[in-house]
Amino acid sequence: MLVGDSWGVEMKYLALLLVLGFGCSKSEDVDVEGDQTPADDTADPATEDTAAPEEDAPLLNGLYSSGFLVGPVAGLIVGLQLEFEMVEDDEGNRLIEQVILRAANDEGEVSEDLAVATNIAVDGDGNMSVDWPIFTLPAAFSPTSGDVDIKSIMNGQIRSEDFVCGEVTGEIVSFEMDLAGSTFGTTRWENRILGTPSGCPGAELEEVERLADCPIMEEGRTTDFPSGPSLREYELRLPEGYDGSTPTPLVVVFHGIASNIDAMLGAPNLLDEASRTGHIVIAPQALDRGGTAAWDPVGAPAYNLDIALFDDMVSCMSEQYNIDPERVHVTGMSLGGIFTGTLIATRSDVIASAAPFSGGIFREKADGWAPIPTLVSWGGEEDIHYGQDFENLATLMTEQLTGDGHFVINCNHELGHALSAEVWPYAFRFLTDHPRGVELLPYVGTELPEEFPEYCSIVE
Repeated sequence: MLVGDSWGVEMKYLALLLVLGFGCSKSEDVDVEGDQTPADDTADPATEDTAAPEEDAPLLNGLYSSGFLVGPVAGLIVGLQLEFEMVEDDEGNRLIEQVILRAANDEGEVSEDLAVATNIAVDGDGNMSVDWPIFTLPAAFSPTSGDVDIKSIMNGQIRSEDFVCGEVTGEIVSFEMDLAGSTFGTTRWENRILGTPSGCPGAELEEVERLADCPIMEEGRTTDFPSGPSLREYELRLPEGYDGSTPTPLVVVFHGIASNIDAMLGAPNLLDEASRTGHIVIAPQALDRGGTAAWDPVGAPAYNLDIALFDDMVSCMSEQYNIDPERVHVTGMSLGGIFTGTLIATRSDVIASAAPFSGGIFREKADGWAPIPTLVSWGGEEDIHYGQDFENLATLMTEQLTGDGHFVINCNHELGHALSAEVWPYAFRFLTDHPRGVELLPYVGTELPEEFPEYCSIVE
């Protein structure tokens, strides 16, 4: 994906919920006047026509780099290549005869043609609307490493021969997610090294402030936790017999896409094992993004509402409960497992160890990251959900983690995209045995504990 646009949006995969959701109009922030011809000091004022010459209306022709900022996921920028063929008739009417859509990445690699639109009228102010047929973003260019079907309309304005910007409406068909709040921008393909915009001026992200004053963190369900600009929901469960007298481990649990707290905490044996092993459990609810409950796995920490929620929950829990700072853990399923990967990449200074189920990592490591022990579990070849191959995502996650020096255990339970009672004993045993900063990894050179089934193994 293309990153680093000239309007200040920074991220690799980026991750946008807060981006303006309407088309652009002319703005003084963008130069649309073109080069000015110096005055001829020798001209005769008496015969000179003092009327300003009319500017030629800009035409789009050739290759353009475009950033497609996906509104439901803060900071997720998909790189595109657009190829325009545009003409103007004798009366000044402009027409885009054809525009071809391709996927592109930071290395300049470009996909085959994904979609073609023809005969697009452009009004006198440069406004246009490109209604793309449904197309498939190929796995090689997709943030999920899987094919993603998209139906979209680009409504924008031609500001100059280099710059078009506006809104994107439609749907990420594969995830049943509305594209409300999405934007795009362009620059000449040869100028992309200087940054590709992904929206009109003024559409920058805003940093998310962390809580200064914590509300009371009550056991049970809370629906009004004030993290970021929204009131967030979570469920807090204490282990049996908790009295606050000793430092206690905390595990943060994330549900999957289009799911909820009840479904995750209702996973067979999860809460029983958490209580048996003495873990406090806090399980938050994802925001509605484009009509689907979803975490933001790609947005940079400063702008990411869900990383802010994690920070606020851990901070407030540590303030009000006797939380062992060396035993803060994360786990999650599906998109919750992917968001677990996001926290591994960005919050390794807080997290002791992690156990993502059918997860992945969509972000590069943040500055100051450190390798942490990770249990990577998935459901074999049948682990497919929303058209995404989670066995492939688990493989990529394992390769990235081991390449970065993490201790990794793989568990292929062959249950498809599902959880069963048998996974939680070994998950909580793994978290219990791997506090933050443990110098001697307990499983190296030994047999795995009896809680681990035969399908689990240490990755060399």
